[in-house]
Amino acid sequence: MEARTTNQIIGSYLLKIGIILMLLLISTQLYLRLDLSANKDFSLGKYSRQTVAELKDKMVVKIYASKDLPPEFGAVKRYMQDLMAEYKRASKGNFNYEFVRYKDAEELANLAQENHLQTFPVQIYENESLVMKDVILGLVFESQGRFDIMNLYPGLEPTMEYEITKTIQQVDGKALPFLHVFQDTLYKRYPAQLFNREINQNYKVGITDLEKPLPQIQTLLFAGITDSLSQEQLYNLDQFIMKGGKVVFLQDRIHTDQYGINALQSNIFDLLAHYGVLIQPNMVLDSRCYEGRGRGLGEYIPYPIFPVVRGIDKNPISHNTDNTLLYFASEITALDSINIEFEPILQTSASSGRLKGPVFNVEPIMSYGLSYPMNELPITVAAKVSGKLTSFFARNKDMQKPGFVAGRKDAQFIVFGDSELFMDPEEPLYLNRSFVVLNALDYFMDNHSLIKIRTRNPAPSVLRMDYYMYKKQIQPSELEHYRSISRTLTSIFKLTAIFLPVILLSAMGFFGWLLRKPKKVKT
Repeated sequence: MEARTTNQIIGSYLLKIGIILMLLLISTQLYLRLDLSANKDFSLGKYSRQTVAELKDKMVVKIYASKDLPPEFGAVKRYMQDLMAEYKRASKGNFNYEFVRYKDAEELANLAQENHLQTFPVQIYENESLVMKDVILGLVFESQGRFDIMNLYPGLEPTMEYEITKTIQQVDGKALPFLHVFQDTLYKRYPAQLFNREINQNYKVGITDLEKPLPQIQTLLFAGITDSLSQEQLYNLDQFIMKGGKVVFLQDRIHTDQYGINALQSNIFDLLAHYGVLIQPNMVLDSRCYEGRGRGLGEYIPYPIFPVVRGIDKNPISHNTDNTLLYFASEITALDSINIEFEPILQTSASSGRLKGPVFNVEPIMSYGLSYPMNELPITVAAKVSGKLTSFFARNKDMQKPGFVAGRKDAQFIVFGDSELFMDPEEPLYLNRSFVVLNALDYFMDNHSLIKIRTRNPAPSVLRMDYYMYKKQIQPSELEHYRSISRTLTSIFKLTAIFLPVILLSAMGFFGWLLRKPKKVKT
């Protein structure tokens, strides 16, 4: 009897152990990941999943990483590994990645040089002293004889998925949507390497001079103009919109040359005004602005003439774009509240101003800085326009050609009040300022899933003072009052973070003790 009981106990334990081992084996084959962030910021986006799921050939990513990376590079590496794992799972077996093995730092440096990867010099503490160390962290993408590289560095996390997905597309040879681009001499005056690279990596580009009609139901980027269009160009642009084409305008009312800064005159403003939108002949100022080196040695001063604007939280085009630098921007307003819907995309802060033309004297603004009067509420500097439009040539019978369309009920276009949005910024902080333009183009191409991974920045914390001031439209003059509130809340959060875990653990221990406490038996 005892032997049977012992065998039953042993069998029961073996069965339990077998079940546990089976569950562990099954769990290794499962991938369960819960993303509780508001915007699913830490999950692979739909566009990325589709990109790897539709790969034409096998693709492998080789990871070159130094040993003992500094903490900031280590965080980038961990995030990259999480992304690689998700790409692999979404690829249906066509995507893989591996870490490159090497015997020492010298061999890694040689391998990186062969693959044109960058070496980052970093100061670290080693053996209780500050030393310089070369750090390598990069990816090499290979597929059927094609390859590309990507360097990884701190601060890349918000756009890392977008950059990786773009590179996968290029190496795979994915077909890109077609984009018409109109370029004036203005486009050629400024460096635009970054913008051109982004445009060519996202679209198949066709340059147009608007002298001939454009194919319809496509998208046009109108990259600013400093003069008037010919009547033929204006007609073709008008008919492109009337026949269903979508246009993204980069256009302000400010012209700079050796004679100064003046209001620009062009018939493009007449066309837009006819459609119910006015690009005001003014210069927008903002207390939230670019800071540049001033006349004093090493001194940085604010430039209110170069606003740094935020997007609209609920707008799919500018959501999460809270760091867009503008150069000499103009205000956008609606002239027609009946036939069109005017939807702001970018706005200045609650401490803004306007400098009126036709001659813009910026010297007083640069002299007074943020003390210059800026008491205006948020000013719209980019907007989406949709609704019923009539052709600019509806009353001009002489210009009308066969196939002329006199109006459209569902016309759409977007206007940015800055002609230099394609210009490469000198400050690395604003390298992604053109993303909002790319988002506008993809919005018209119904590529919303790409927009989401391009502006992947985590939602701003409601506890951040600058974000709180923006949401509540608080003026800088009130800042000291709200700083005291912020300090009080910060102290409360710190004390809560310190004592709450202790209180919870104590409570759990007390209730556990109550449950285990032997009950008194009544006699």
